[in-house]
Amino acid sequence: MESLSPSHFSQGELEKIFSFESSSSVRLNSRENGRLEFKEQFNLGSVDEYAKTGAAFANAQGGYIVFGVKDAPRELVGLKSEHFNTFDSAKLTNALNERFSPEIRWEPHTHLVRNLKVGILYFAEATQKPVVCTKNSGCLHQGAIYYRYRGRSEAIRYAELRRLLDDDKAKERNLWMKQIRKIAEVGVENAAILDLESGEVSGGKGRFYIGEELLPKLQFIREGEFVESDGAMALRLLGDLQSTEGLFVHSTVEVPVPIREAQIISAFLRRQSVLSPTEYLKAICFEQSYYHPVYYFILQTTETIDGIIPLLKGLEVRGNVRDKLIERLRHPNERLAIGSLTSSNPTAVERRAIVAHLRTKSLTPETILAGTTRFFEALTHTDSVDFDQTYLFALLADLILPKLSQLEQLERSAFRKALCHLDLTWYKAALS
Repeated sequence: MESLSPSHFSQGELEKIFSFESSSSVRLNSRENGRLEFKEQFNLGSVDEYAKTGAAFANAQGGYIVFGVKDAPRELVGLKSEHFNTFDSAKLTNALNERFSPEIRWEPHTHLVRNLKVGILYFAEATQKPVVCTKNSGCLHQGAIYYRYRGRSEAIRYAELRRLLDDDKAKERNLWMKQIRKIAEVGVENAAILDLESGEVSGGKGRFYIGEELLPKLQFIREGEFVESDGAMALRLLGDLQSTEGLFVHSTVEVPVPIREAQIISAFLRRQSVLSPTEYLKAICFEQSYYHPVYYFILQTTETIDGIIPLLKGLEVRGNVRDKLIERLRHPNERLAIGSLTSSNPTAVERRAIVAHLRTKSLTPETILAGTTRFFEALTHTDSVDFDQTYLFALLADLILPKLSQLEQLERSAFRKALCHLDLTWYKAALS
């Protein structure tokens, strides 16, 4: 999920939403409108409804779904469950992508109002309109274009559709003018055009090609949305150029992209030297959990643990992940082992068996995939003396990493703790 500007959840924006009739009232002044919708509770079983509203916001000017507020009357009640805090954001992203095109960009936020917790989903205005429904599902109809009318998400009317199409034409025209002005600034002889389909970069001084294996990795940061503290990095192509039949091809290229959980875990398990390890550490502070590998990335910096903590403290973040991560760094001896190996209950017996196979490097992929939670729990009982790091990391990289987005919440929690245990076991000592 692409990170959006944190200004969408600024104090000013939140105060507009949570303005009360009086200091003692729980009734909000805000009404459902073109940018705001209230829901009493959050449940991913209603994903079709959320997707419809999100698409309507995307086709209009963006907007918020607020969970923990009654609509009639407009009263703050707070969330009664942990569903909003624990849901897998990848599942909502996948649901939106399955139902609508082009992409709907969104961001979650948890907020405390008068000691009551509320959840907020912000859906950004689409950069390409219209966003169209691509499948029939629940309240959704394939081919429909939804738009936000006051407090309702409905099929778009002709006037608004005409305006969307006209705006799209105007945007394309302005983009052409912007590119022409840019070419005029640098000079036609110094300008080049990148074809994202073929990888050809051609200009007045010749042409070269970017390899097919690299093209899918290219990501561009939208103008006005680059936030360095969010871990997003500007596109950079590094490496030598070598000639191939008169054309130039990048032979070694590294392209930083917005850092998310999958990139953090992949770099750790594949033991990669990353371009900017401090950006990986910062990116963890913007994740939903503070249980991510940290010592591995600190080792790639020139800093000590004590030197990294001020860097993290200086980040402006939402939620408590940053503070919890700093607490982990200050007290690294927390118990990460899940469950017991000595008990006689069935789950302990399963863990013991898996640990024994991990020790002898004889665990089969079928066993792992048949019980991933027990596998993760067993990993938290390994050590650097009796177990082979390369073997353990390869199992996770080859079998679990491709299925990361499919892990259930309990599996994901155990997986994260297992990674932290491995990070602590193999890399913490090197920082002492």
